[in-house]
Amino acid sequence: MKMPAGSWDQFDDYVVDFAIDRRRRGERIAIVTLVQIEGSSPRPLGAQMAVSESGHWTGYLSGGCIERAVVTEAIAAIQEGESRRVRYGRGSKYFDIQLPCGSAIELVFDVSIADDDLVAIDARLHRRLPAIMHVPSLTDDDGETLTRIYAPRTRLIIAGIGPSAVQLARLSLLTGFEVVLYSPDRETREEVLKTSGVEVVPIPGPASLPTIHADRHTAIAVMFHDHEWETNLLPPILETDAFYVGAMRSRKTHQRRLDILGRFGVAPEKLGRIRGPAGLFESGKSASSIALSILAEIMQANVDASVGTGLLADGGQSQSLPAWEPPGQSLPAGCLSRNGAGVV
Repeated sequence: MKMPAGSWDQFDDYVVDFAIDRRRRGERIAIVTLVQIEGSSPRPLGAQMAVSESGHWTGYLSGGCIERAVVTEAIAAIQEGESRRVRYGRGSKYFDIQLPCGSAIELVFDVSIADDDLVAIDARLHRRLPAIMHVPSLTDDDGETLTRIYAPRTRLIIAGIGPSAVQLARLSLLTGFEVVLYSPDRETREEVLKTSGVEVVPIPGPASLPTIHADRHTAIAVMFHDHEWETNLLPPILETDAFYVGAMRSRKTHQRRLDILGRFGVAPEKLGRIRGPAGLFESGKSASSIALSILAEIMQANVDASVGTGLLADGGQSQSLPAWEPPGQSLPAGCLSRNGAGVV
């Protein structure tokens, strides 16, 4: 993700936009994909790095022990103009690069991916649609290719007023989320706008609320101290596909919230979606601790919802970018499937 100052978040899960940027600067690039794990790995199958011929890079494939070696290998592949598959750890030709617990991983260095493919992936993700990248497996089976599945970046919608909402917006942006703030309070909006990268939407009043759209890669945190706002906002929010809906304040307040919404006709199964009081821990009193508590709960829910990426073996069959996601839940991060059967 490109930062407001123009630099890139080096340890990001999304590398395609960086690759496009470097190509537009006239540089050749390599997309490096983790395609095999033997033993344990801190990163899932499908994790990627993008490396330019000048040595700039983003993404990560380990806990920090091989990235520099990967950059060196990628530059060599770019200069030779030939994609390659390289093993690190146990059984590798690089005996001086060891992985924890005797593990081994294999990486594909792809230097032939087309600009149009990168742009198509990035465009779909910006439209919050899943996307795929074909990765050559470079094994003895020349017909096999791997398919890397991309989910849209996790989005957090904050509807609220005050310092906790401001802090949550700032922390979530640092975490790599897309962040949108809806607020009727001018001071809250102006304070959030000091952090470049957050989308800010004014709310005119309780009776004239904007429509909030949320897909299943979206979390929503409602952060008001006035039940009137919640009464109007929460019913339509509970009709969305958001994987997380949280509302702050105390347990007693949350029960009153449920009672009020129930009297307004919100069904019990919908009310059960609201996490209240929002956050993993309730003892925080500062804006920062409240924001961190809510963000931690969202991150946990994100893992539990299996919203992430995957790597599929497609046997070399040509596929177009799907307008849909795989049936059922999103592919869990770090899954490898062959012929439609999941392999952890």
